[in-house]
Amino acid sequence: MSTGLLVIHDIGDAHAGSSWRELVDAWPGPAMAPDLPGHAETPPPTGGAYALPDAAVYAWRAAEEAGITNEGVVVLGQASAGFAAELLAAGGRASKLILVDGLGPPWLTIEQIVAGQQRFMRELFEDPAALAPPAGVPDARLAHDFAPIWEREFIGSLRSSITVPVLAVETPDSPTPSVERDDRLKEFAGPADLFYAASQGGPIAGGVAGALRLAGWLPAAGQA
Repeated sequence: MSTGLLVIHDIGDAHAGSSWRELVDAWPGPAMAPDLPGHAETPPPTGGAYALPDAAVYAWRAAEEAGITNEGVVVLGQASAGFAAELLAAGGRASKLILVDGLGPPWLTIEQIVAGQQRFMRELFEDPAALAPPAGVPDARLAHDFAPIWEREFIGSLRSSITVPVLAVETPDSPTPSVERDDRLKEFAGPADLFYAASQGGPIAGGVAGALRLAGWLPAAGQA
């Protein structure tokens, strides 16, 4: 069996796993992009917990149930879910790691992270639909961004524990300052490369598939 692909979509994306259908279909081995709880038609998690590490657990559980982890798995994390994908790689669950717009926004100070936590809680308590027990999909709580985690020393220490090959794919929507992208790749302990996805004005999966082909991580169309 060929190496599988597990895609963890951006948390809060209303299209969820379906955004990645083109790449899933093009992958030469078993592949899936499960809808995380509270997204698309998947019921919200019990208790409404959306911590980023939980996304790693939900996605991995779906991959194991589908049997795509038997021969190793390439894990792709998009945007906010890039952190969840990094956790899987750091925990020895990925043979390769793909980060799509996942290198992170500008670094924050501890004080800014605290302010972000306060902002997050304030917004929740001002939104009755988000604060109420989940009653439908997509979950109203997902309209609020996660409290920030992007402290440089913390993220750098996590990345220094990741030894598998890493491919960062940046699109025009990336929040990472362009002058910092190469330096952020150096934080990973293993080999890391940067490619850019062409902006096609359509689903993100097509541009990412093109970047993966250029990087040699995906066979050319018709050669799978």
